Amino acid sequence: MTFMPLNFIRHLHDPFGTLAVLIEKIAASSGRYLLCLGSTELSDREGISAAGCDAQSRRLTPAIDAEALCLGKTVSAPSLPVSPAGIVSPVVITRAVLKLLGIEPSIYDCGSFVIPQIEHITVSRLPARCLSTGPAMSLSLVQKLFDEGLKVGAELGKNSGHLIIAECVPGGTTTALALLTALGYPANELVSGSMPAPNLALRASLVQEALKKSGASVEHFQSEPLSAVAVCGDPMQPFVAGLAAAASLHCPVVLGGGSQMLAVYALIKYLSLSTKLKVNFSALLVATTKWVAFDPACRSAELATLVGAPFLASCPDFNQSKHPGLSAYEQGNVKEGVGAGAVMAVAGWKGFSEMNIRTAIDDSYEQMVLNKVRA
Repeated sequence: MTFMPLNFIRHLHDPFGTLAVLIEKIAASSGRYLLCLGSTELSDREGISAAGCDAQSRRLTPAIDAEALCLGKTVSAPSLPVSPAGIVSPVVITRAVLKLLGIEPSIYDCGSFVIPQIEHITVSRLPARCLSTGPAMSLSLVQKLFDEGLKVGAELGKNSGHLIIAECVPGGTTTALALLTALGYPANELVSGSMPAPNLALRASLVQEALKKSGASVEHFQSEPLSAVAVCGDPMQPFVAGLAAAASLHCPVVLGGGSQMLAVYALIKYLSLSTKLKVNFSALLVATTKWVAFDPACRSAELATLVGAPFLASCPDFNQSKHPGLSAYEQGNVKEGVGAGAVMAVAGWKGFSEMNIRTAIDDSYEQMVLNKVRA
């Protein structure tokens, strides 16, 4: 493990030895931030996701996270998403840091239950079914999402200094586990989750049920990776895979997230091996938070090594926050989402100190959660 000169950003895996050069390019360029929304009926299962306090609120989370990110307030619900423990969504982190960076977010709805009441681009209106009940999506839908991602990535990559691609998919760590398992990775104890102690047995049983019903082998999924997404994935995965792959040919791409973006990276890898998909892997990196990277309930750095992904983590000290709702992240609540780790890393590379970033997040919390408007 190597350490960045900035003590709150740590390199965990650098397989190509190119992270330093990539970071220099990001630091010196203007970037765009994309939030890709998706939903799956899997999130209705209790014990799977903390992206909302109950099944109904988890169906709302992608829309209200997107609204809060863009507006600083919600439209489709009275308040921000909270975990079952009452801890607020990491959208308060991401909004604060994007404002520091002067970046306006772009929202892509890949298939969520509730349409966000803000300007956004609709890629699909079809959420995924629960993977344990049969195929999560049709292969034709997955192909469409991937093809749309390729188009968007090619266009944005040519016109951006760098891209930060984030996700909001309640239940997405379980679909990440499912996709990784389908592709042959022994990932059950490596994939993180939004709860302090993920229910590994429940996740594993749902994944195994889905793969058993498919009747397909690992070799089949490795040769036809999009079929693995159709069987057990979510709508964000194929869209972001196409988007990141196409953009990587033109600019650096930061995949903002932990296990979910490592699963997307693995998907890109197998698509490049099984098809003629062109990818510049030295332009891709996965960035997360320390709460995922050093989660005692999983081994994300080991997963990054298995999939061969450049991987780093933002490591701010939220014990120094003024707000218990933020310091609770230090106890393993929520951990990551909406690209929180990635935007903090980019801000650090662009010269903002950990104190600058933490102060902005505290202010964001006051405005978005406590409804205190600064004079």
